[in-house]
Amino acid sequence: MAIAPMMTPAPHSSATLPREALQRLLTARLLLVGGEALVVALVAWLAPIRLPLPPMAVLLGLHGLLVGIFGREVAAPSPPPGAPGSAPAFIHLAADAALIGALVYYSGGYANPFISLLLVPLILGATLLRAAQAWAMTAWVAALYTLLMTYYQPLRLDMTDAEAVNLHLLGMWLSFLFSAVLVAMFVVRLTAALRDRDRALAEARETALRDERLFALGMQAAAAAHDLATPLSTLDIALEEMRKEYANDDELAAPLSSMAAQAGRMKDVLGRLREFAGAHRQAAAPTRPLDDWLADLAGHWRLMRPQARVTLRHLGPAPAPAVRDEPLLIASLTTLLNNAADASARAIELESQWDGRWVEIRVLDRGPGPAAQMDKPQGWGIGLQLADAALQRLGGRLELRPRAGGGTHAGIQLPRAGLEGEGL
Repeated sequence: MAIAPMMTPAPHSSATLPREALQRLLTARLLLVGGEALVVALVAWLAPIRLPLPPMAVLLGLHGLLVGIFGREVAAPSPPPGAPGSAPAFIHLAADAALIGALVYYSGGYANPFISLLLVPLILGATLLRAAQAWAMTAWVAALYTLLMTYYQPLRLDMTDAEAVNLHLLGMWLSFLFSAVLVAMFVVRLTAALRDRDRALAEARETALRDERLFALGMQAAAAAHDLATPLSTLDIALEEMRKEYANDDELAAPLSSMAAQAGRMKDVLGRLREFAGAHRQAAAPTRPLDDWLADLAGHWRLMRPQARVTLRHLGPAPAPAVRDEPLLIASLTTLLNNAADASARAIELESQWDGRWVEIRVLDRGPGPAAQMDKPQGWGIGLQLADAALQRLGGRLELRPRAGGGTHAGIQLPRAGLEGEGL
């Protein structure tokens, strides 16, 4: 039988940047443009310095326009071809550096303390761009700084030399403070995003490893079910013949009936495995009320654990929701019932409760508590691991906690639509 090759997703292109990173870059650039405009306005209004405001206003407007174009591309629901990636981001950051250099050119050149703002696009690029682009940005910023040492328009100051020195020092302080705050905001958010991504990757790896182990176990179970089918049919036929032969034997009739019931239960289990293998047929499976379904499940389970005593209780409003035979749910409940019987076979309660959205099924015992069930190699043990994975696949969850008065409260919560066959 031919097996279709596994499709491998295309690797993430290094030429594109995640939308979250682009949004953080947009925020940083907006703050940069706002800071530039604020500094120019404060200097023109408060300081005794005559700035060439017309060309500087044009440069600020051009900078705002470029950031607006970038923001429109970032905000697009589906980025068009050529939307911001690492290469366009490099171009935008290089333009930021050039516009900062032009503003510094009109306001004193390298003597302007705000020339250190050239470090902002450099740091943003170093945290987002590829290595070659980051080094290119470094060379670009260094070239701009070098040019501003020679080419610039001197400032016209209406103050003494001492006042000019004090103003320069104040400008250095403001420039450092603004750059530090801007870079810290960007880097902190970027670091948090990286931590979230690492956490998500770790969880994905753990889920993949768990699914791989469960898949291997499922393959073994499928092979075992296939191997058991023939000898179980033979055993069922032999038991039926023995029941007929010893029907009048008081000592053998009851044990043979019990053995036949157990064999029938095993055949039902194998039948559900076959049905589950044909998943497309499950969608058309008939449904039954939850209370009847649980009573039938408990009855079949008693055949495997005849010494156990189970009390059924239904707490939801009538009528009970409809449920279809879902092998994953049956296997999960069987595991919980088996664990409860191992802990306290004489005091098991099976409860159900529901509302318009959720169905909860609880298995309650009076054993030593959930620690006894979870104190197994590698945590929960394979039975509870399988139950938890199965319920997650059905959109639900499994919760184990101590029961009031002693024992274990094992609760299953599932969406009602999934149980009725609408969500799976």
